[in-house]
Amino acid sequence: MMVMTAMSSMAFAYDFPVDANGNCVVKKEIPTSKSEADAYMAAKSWLNSQSFTQMNANNDIPNKSFSYNLTLNTKNAYNPFAGQFIENLVFTMSFSTQGGVSTVKIENIQIQEIYGGYGTSNKINPITVKINELEAAKKALADAEANESLSKKDKKKIKKDNEDTIKDNTETLEKASDELNKRLEALATLLK
Repeated sequence: MMVMTAMSSMAFAYDFPVDANGNCVVKKEIPTSKSEADAYMAAKSWLNSQSFTQMNANNDIPNKSFSYNLTLNTKNAYNPFAGQFIENLVFTMSFSTQGGVSTVKIENIQIQEIYGGYGTSNKINPITVKINELEAAKKALADAEANESLSKKDKKKIKKDNEDTIKDNTETLEKASDELNKRLEALATLLK
């Protein structure tokens, strides 16, 4: 069983809580029957088997704890008429075990968007940028619908202006959350 410690009271279709300071931190506490050293070894084995596109150690205390900067590919799409679109989830993951509970903390979470086709771009932003854009687009849509003084034409324009942001950001956040949670569930299984 995996216990999620949410740092926010808001529920989303994705698992990226934002705290009162505007930081996104995911913290998982995983009960384990393994010793600290055995949990460390299981987690390191898991780390090396997850196909992270980049792994850079920050801190590693053998048989105790570790912290890595990781990059996880979450989207790779090619359109022959538009080019290649890649999205990566970039984050810092810390792992430790104490008293029969392994703690995984994921912070400094960012979304990297790479485009290659008619031109190129490589943008990396904190995940809170995507979350804030999504929430602002949803609010603009809801406000327009509730505003009876707006014409149908104005409401339609506001809807058109925000639909793509809602669709794209929801897809990005849900895919990133799904990919990350699949991997954390695999880690929880190894730690039993």
